[in-house]
Amino acid sequence: MGSDENYQFNAKIYDVLDRTYFRKAATSPRNAVISLLNNEPIQVLDMCTGTGTNALAIAGVRKNAKVTGIDISAAMLQKAEAKREQAGLSNVKLIHMDATNLQFANEEFDVVLISLVLHELSPDLAKQLIREARRVLKNVGKLIVVEWEEPVSRLKRIPFHLVKKTESAGFEDFLKCEMDQYFFRFGFEMTQTIHCDYSKVMVLSKNDQV
Repeated sequence: MGSDENYQFNAKIYDVLDRTYFRKAATSPRNAVISLLNNEPIQVLDMCTGTGTNALAIAGVRKNAKVTGIDISAAMLQKAEAKREQAGLSNVKLIHMDATNLQFANEEFDVVLISLVLHELSPDLAKQLIREARRVLKNVGKLIVVEWEEPVSRLKRIPFHLVKKTESAGFEDFLKCEMDQYFFRFGFEMTQTIHCDYSKVMVLSKNDQV
């Protein structure tokens, strides 16, 4: 899913990019994700957690949640672990793991989060990742997916142009996908979409199509 050199570079700039595009609290996809979670004890899996931005934000606000962040990049996880220690959070753990081959039991998690990942993957890898997400998600659980969304505002299109330039050749085609149809073929039904800065947060539940 990428070279070690790329992951080490991305680990250094990941949080800078995050602050650039999602710095407004009211319209941040990170806060939108948290708003979808209640204060009950739940098991949350953050797939491809990167530097742990989502996992740590969830664990910090939802104290009853047990959050697991997994990533294939040791460089990303090293930075995430440093942030976790600095925040003093005990309800989040970070594990080195391949998201396409999760080492968890079936239906282990109440919530599975996939944030800004799918657009980077080949169709085969995306299929493997989503199928693993479905396998470890409880039948009554939520799959939450955060993805880029092209802004309507001309002013916001200027910084979004940089995102386009740095992504792979198939990025613009992915942006045009009918997401409800995209996830339906993997056994999910779209239940809610929240439009945020440069992004959208999609909430999905399992259906019986697989």
